[in-house]
Amino acid sequence: MKLQQITYKNRYRLLLAGIVVLAVIVYHFGFSKTIAMYQLKNELIDRSSEVEDAPQRISGLKQQVAAFESLISGNPSDTTETRNKIMNYVSRFCNDHNLTLSGFLPPVDVDRGTFILETNILEIEGDFSTILRLVYNMEMVWKPGKVVSVKFFTSEDLRTKTLKLFAHVYIQKVKTKI
Repeated sequence: MKLQQITYKNRYRLLLAGIVVLAVIVYHFGFSKTIAMYQLKNELIDRSSEVEDAPQRISGLKQQVAAFESLISGNPSDTTETRNKIMNYVSRFCNDHNLTLSGFLPPVDVDRGTFILETNILEIEGDFSTILRLVYNMEMVWKPGKVVSVKFFTSEDLRTKTLKLFAHVYIQKVKTKI
């Protein structure tokens, strides 16, 4: 077929089809690799910013590890020492703030495989705000372990016919096995 026999309309269509084919070939061989490299560059920039923050993240993780290790005692036989510390602190607080330490139940030890979970249970008698202040001090200030639960309940004193407020405070401490 000769070029003079093709109408201008068909020539225009052939030219557009040639441009489209050329554009696909140019994109495939040139632009697609450039776009992929641009995306790779952006990903590497994001990773480099993470690497720049690594010393701060490492120091934060070291602080978390130190906090966890402070919760874990190395000696599983220090139950009496922990109980004595809790007893001294709570009895001092109770004397200073007009509370009554009405019970200190024996600790409950649960073996979790690689560690032992010791739970100490205190029974405190007094008013709500003072008991709450004691729990806050044990949880945020003194930290003998983790205060995992506080259960408030009332009991009627049969002799005086009055209601008294009690609280069971559960303190857990993680101990490593030897």
